[in-house]
Amino acid sequence: MVEHSSGGGISADGATARVADSAAQSWQEGIGRAVFAVRHASLLALAACAALIPAVGPDRAQLALAVLCVALPWDLAVHWWSRRRGRLPLVMPYASQVLGAGFVMLAPAIFVPALLVLVADIGLAAAVFGRRVAATAVALGTVLLGVAAFGVEGGDRIIGMSGYVIAASGLVIAVGALFEDERRLRHRHLALLGDVDVIVWEATPTPCRFTYVSGGALDILGYAPRMWEQDHFWQDHLHPEDRDWVLDQDSKAIDEGRDHELEYRMIAADGRVVYLRDLVTVVTDHNNRTVSLRGVMVDITAQRQAEQRVRLYADLVERIQMALLVVRLTDPDDPETFEIVAVNPEARELSITPDDDVVGQRLLQAFPSLASLELHSHLAEVARRGEPYDLDDIVHDTGDQQERHFSVHAFPLEGGMVGVSLDDVTGRSMAAQALRRQATHDALTGLPNRALMNDRLRQALREAARTDTSVALLMMDLDQFKEINDALGHHAGDNLLIALSRRLELVLRDADTIARLGGDEFGVLLTTDATHSGAVTVARRITEALEQPFELDGLSLQTNASVGIALYPGHAEDPEALTKRADVAMYLAKRSSRPYAVYDPGQDRSSVRRVTLLGELRRALDFDELVLFHQPAFDLRTGEIAGTEALVRWQHPEHGLMAPGEFVDLAEVSGMIQPLTRWAIRTAVQHAQSWAHEGPPSVGVAVNLSVRNLYDAELTRWLSELLVETGFPPSLITLEITESEVMDDPFLAVEVLGQLHDLGVHTSIDDFGTGQSSLSYLKHLPIDEIKIDRSFVGGMSTCASDATIVRAIIDLGHNLGLQVVAEGVEDDDMVTRLRSLGCDRAQGFHLSKPLASDDVTHVLQQERLRVPLLHR
Repeated sequence: MVEHSSGGGISADGATARVADSAAQSWQEGIGRAVFAVRHASLLALAACAALIPAVGPDRAQLALAVLCVALPWDLAVHWWSRRRGRLPLVMPYASQVLGAGFVMLAPAIFVPALLVLVADIGLAAAVFGRRVAATAVALGTVLLGVAAFGVEGGDRIIGMSGYVIAASGLVIAVGALFEDERRLRHRHLALLGDVDVIVWEATPTPCRFTYVSGGALDILGYAPRMWEQDHFWQDHLHPEDRDWVLDQDSKAIDEGRDHELEYRMIAADGRVVYLRDLVTVVTDHNNRTVSLRGVMVDITAQRQAEQRVRLYADLVERIQMALLVVRLTDPDDPETFEIVAVNPEARELSITPDDDVVGQRLLQAFPSLASLELHSHLAEVARRGEPYDLDDIVHDTGDQQERHFSVHAFPLEGGMVGVSLDDVTGRSMAAQALRRQATHDALTGLPNRALMNDRLRQALREAARTDTSVALLMMDLDQFKEINDALGHHAGDNLLIALSRRLELVLRDADTIARLGGDEFGVLLTTDATHSGAVTVARRITEALEQPFELDGLSLQTNASVGIALYPGHAEDPEALTKRADVAMYLAKRSSRPYAVYDPGQDRSSVRRVTLLGELRRALDFDELVLFHQPAFDLRTGEIAGTEALVRWQHPEHGLMAPGEFVDLAEVSGMIQPLTRWAIRTAVQHAQSWAHEGPPSVGVAVNLSVRNLYDAELTRWLSELLVETGFPPSLITLEITESEVMDDPFLAVEVLGQLHDLGVHTSIDDFGTGQSSLSYLKHLPIDEIKIDRSFVGGMSTCASDATIVRAIIDLGHNLGLQVVAEGVEDDDMVTRLRSLGCDRAQGFHLSKPLASDDVTHVLQQERLRVPLLHR
């Protein structure tokens, strides 16, 4: 079967028949031109004879005129019909005999010339239509001439008729035989052409016109052979990108009389692009002048498309970042006889000889580490059964003391071969392990974090309820830690936390869980000997362990701790309540300057100020006693206010204006932090809208979140409703959370910050550089901004390492596509330094102290008068 994209399947016999019909039609047209040329000339000669030979009789002029007016117009009409239909009419030889007999009847004197003309016509009929038609025409002519020749003298009539029958019969036999032989040869030739999907053609060189085109042109390009006779048909249907160079090369080869080969594209009748290989033969005369052209056009579209696909696949295989091999099992009974057939560069790098070509080697010879994995045995099953095989994770020893993890996919190929892809998942595997650990462990100390502690606490309480045992929870907060951070910097503070963690691990039992909950806050979970006395004993061991100073970087550092103890089931029966009770006990120990304290409801109630403030904080929200101040952050490029940070204050009726440090921790312990945060966000939005006066708001506001806000399942929904209610642009709200609080529960942070980011709200990491977050984890956080902690900014002028840290944080933030804000800017030198480092924004008391909402409005009005604060 021969198929073409322009239509359905076409059988070889059908294609051959069409080629034969088309070629026969072209052949008849060529013969027709010669036949009619002879016939026209014969009729003119007959007219001349009739007019000039006196023996014709007195009516010779009328006879000549009859030839010119009857026979010649008939011949011309038949000629016109033949050209229109593309074939000679079958009636032509019979009509010729009738006309000839008619003229003999009118003018017996032209009997002999008429016989000669009719005999010649019989020869043409035999050549064109074959023996059967010619013999029938001879029979018809014999009868008609016999009747018409009664006016001819007897001897001439008999001799003429005898000669006509003999000559005509001889021509029928001889020419007819030649015609049949020629037709058989022609059909054999055309059958061969029909079996080959090519276009055979002939053309004249100057001008270039096709004189013959085979029927393959219709099958391959959709153009009938007749269309190729038009001037410039071939040139006009060349692909525009190929036309100039093809015509140039073709013209040069023809001028030189040189056979040549061209490969080019043509536009088919249906718009397809067809690739052709044209083998051109240049026919020259004895003077080496080109007299004709002939050639064969071969459709190579499928070949070119296949080559393009091969090149594409080869390029893809070479470039793909995955190891690919093709192996063949030479002995079906021995899996170790796998031989490497093909390998890409990525796979070659995994072999023991990466610089050598491993094609042809045994698989286990080039990759001996696969033997221990029994991978070759699984590949043998793939080759035998023809079913793919997948293995999620294998460890491949590359010989350089570095393990690499791969995901394997093996698939069957033809010829007993197997394709193997080795996808390097080392990074993903390690990252997954790291993320799992980061989700449950503190990045700085390596201790369990708050999330893991809460999980273990829930499990411990369930087990204790089942076994009727007790559980003790100790909450520990370091004393003097802030002073160490402020005096020596966060680097010293971090080193102290690490050393403290190692010391606590030494004094605690393996069954106990110690976790860093954030900042300088630690928790200890006791499940064995978790009695009152047992918990106190552990608390004493902890405080005694801290009595010995820590020797860090040549400094002797001393710190104490306040430990709070709460017991299950005596103090609380659920994880949240037990945590709150231990937290209350810890604050009781801190306020009473004792190393530890056990939760005592009576002592908790006796803390009049604490209890009072807890109750009054709820009232403060209800009676609008809270006040929101705003500290502007300035764009270091323009000097204008780029946004503000909202800072909450409590205008207490008795204690005056209270800073957040005096009541925010109470809000977190009591659960009031959620309504407090929502109040701050709503108020900040109202203030920002009031600054705008006319037109949409243009200055954004930032509000701090507590880690406990991340556990508020309704926060995102509430914020979405607030945005709809106020119409405030979400991009002008920034919610800040400290780096340490993010790392308390990074998975939860990613989830909640992602939800906020989906609302269009911006998110920021506050106090960046102090929490020891993993950089590999940081890139997954959906944040828009990082704020450099003031301890690094303040030390830029005096400490080269702080300046280096600031520069690194700015570069890191920009490389992650984040805005970078510097906190705690206290002089002009800091502003200049931050500008030179490319920092985006800055805030601090040197630039502006926290302002009331009305004061922010005044400052913004000054900016509108082109008096930016940073440039005053």
